[in-house]
Amino acid sequence: MSHEHSRKHNEADSEASALLRYMADHNAHHAGELQELEAALPEKAAAYVREAISLLNASTDKLREAIRETEG
Repeated sequence: MSHEHSRKHNEADSEASALLRYMADHNAHHAGELQELEAALPEKAAAYVREAISLLNASTDKLREAIRETEG
């Protein structure tokens, strides 16, 4: 019985790690897209986009930290 529990736990960890990796890559990709867009925007809008990029990058960093913790 404990073997089955261990297997289910490992599957859940693997799924969580996969989702964390996907979200980190997804956020990083969108941050890059926003950087390309920023130059075409009026300054006030560009400032908001720069802030959003910073927040996405911070979020990506936090997700990567979570990945390191989950994957050991």
